[in-house]
Amino acid sequence: MKTSLSIASLLFSALFVGVLSAEELKVGAVAPDFEVETVNEAMIKLDDFRGKKLVLAFNRAHWCPYCMKQIKDIQANYDKIQAAGAEVLVIFREEEDGEKGLEQVKKITGAKFPLGLDLTAVQTKQYSAEGFTTYIIDAEGKIAQVLPGTKPDRPLANKILGALK
Repeated sequence: MKTSLSIASLLFSALFVGVLSAEELKVGAVAPDFEVETVNEAMIKLDDFRGKKLVLAFNRAHWCPYCMKQIKDIQANYDKIQAAGAEVLVIFREEEDGEKGLEQVKKITGAKFPLGLDLTAVQTKQYSAEGFTTYIIDAEGKIAQVLPGTKPDRPLANKILGALK
């Protein structure tokens, strides 16, 4: 009996700690800075967007049809997003083809906005545990909106534009 209580206690503790560490950023929180690689091995930081609103989306890789759907939709509405005073940055966490994979994304979607790589989610670990959430970050670097998504249903431009108002 004592052993089962100890095991149950350990399992509960692990579950509780897991829930706490998986908690995502909330509206009003300062957006944690990061630096990720982009095409041509250039680096991009969250701080590079200070003074502008930022649409920060997370995706998997060029082989993901749901990811490509979101990026194509954002690209089709990129002028409207920029007219709303925002820039876009999409970070890929499973693009094992690296720069070649990002080039594939650009070719497939026509994306004119920056694409970054964080394969191990080390740089962006405080954002989107599942990798499907999109964040609106205000000009001062705070989380203004959190737009949850699921694997097949990512926030599209109409939802993003609504959040930018």
